[in-house]
Amino acid sequence: MKKRDKSEYNKRYYEANKEKAANYYKVYNKVNKERMSLQRKGYIASKKHEPVVYYLPEHHYVGVTDCLYTRLKNHRNNSKRIVKGYEIIYTAKDMTEARAVERYMHYEMGYNGKKGGTKGY
Repeated sequence: MKKRDKSEYNKRYYEANKEKAANYYKVYNKVNKERMSLQRKGYIASKKHEPVVYYLPEHHYVGVTDCLYTRLKNHRNNSKRIVKGYEIIYTAKDMTEARAVERYMHYEMGYNGKKGGTKGY
């Protein structure tokens, strides 16, 4: 069965059994609500870390984040940036310190970023 045929079959099946499917998902979500919530919270917490300043070589871009996984995903999906080969330049104790390093990289060294790379603060 081709992928297109399968999706058309699934669509027809769902339309024919709409009420049955709705009840199934309602019960499933109610029974598994707490488990899914804990999984989601654990996944998000596992991606958090100390603030880092990172570099994207393809775009000569320097940025700062406390969740590199999510930030790189946003660069790929929203900005269509190439994130392959990224480097962590600096790991900071807090976000204020990381932003100071990022600002220095933009204004004094000329890297691209949200605020551009012109001199001056």
